[in-house]
Amino acid sequence: RKFLEHINHKRIQNTNRNCEVTADVRHDGSEPVVDVMFADGDRLIMKGANLTTVEMLTALGSRCSAKDLKEEQKSKK
Repeated sequence: RKFLEHINHKRIQNTNRNCEVTADVRHDGSEPVVDVMFADGDRLIMKGANLTTVEMLTALGSRCSAKDLKEEQKSKK
């Protein structure tokens, strides 16, 4: 829940216009999972029972930074 709150914050949404957040909340007792699908088809799956909110945000941020760096390198060539 905390991760979703951080991602859906207005300030975050304003800086990421191409980001679409879809929540699928289940109350069946299953393990909380965050599944991030990137525009290039890459996926990041995080199991919430084993990670803190900060760890999830850090993992998402580092993956996005790596993608940005890769995109910059492609554009320089």
